[in-house]
Amino acid sequence: MPLGEVLGEVAAKVTSVRYSDIGGGQTKVEVDVAGEAKGMVPGHVVGTFTIIRSSSDQARPAPWTFIGRNFLASGAVFVGSGQGLCVRTGEGHKIRFRGTMCGTNDDPKLAEFNNTISAIEAEADPIAGTMTGANCLWK
Repeated sequence: MPLGEVLGEVAAKVTSVRYSDIGGGQTKVEVDVAGEAKGMVPGHVVGTFTIIRSSSDQARPAPWTFIGRNFLASGAVFVGSGQGLCVRTGEGHKIRFRGTMCGTNDDPKLAEFNNTISAIEAEADPIAGTMTGANCLWK
């Protein structure tokens, strides 16, 4: 299925990171982010990525989930959640995220985006404390 137009692009800063040993050689990493979304659904974005990492092999793909909010200029709120996989890019400590997102909002002008599924691709740079990415609608 081809990807459609870009729903939004996000540039965010990491605001906090928490590590928890969850046993079985795995670590849960919770990354809080805050930043700005541009595009069809612009606003201030905040949310948390949760990643489950194998302690023994940091190069293996790892599952992630996301829950967050986009506070729109109209006063509406876009609630989003997603999931996918992330993997190191091979460039320093950078990590690539790919997956799907779904969201709902309470702005009648943006009703067409309620319950749509989009593809997400993002990149995190743990050293710089940044995350950038884009959501694309499926046609």
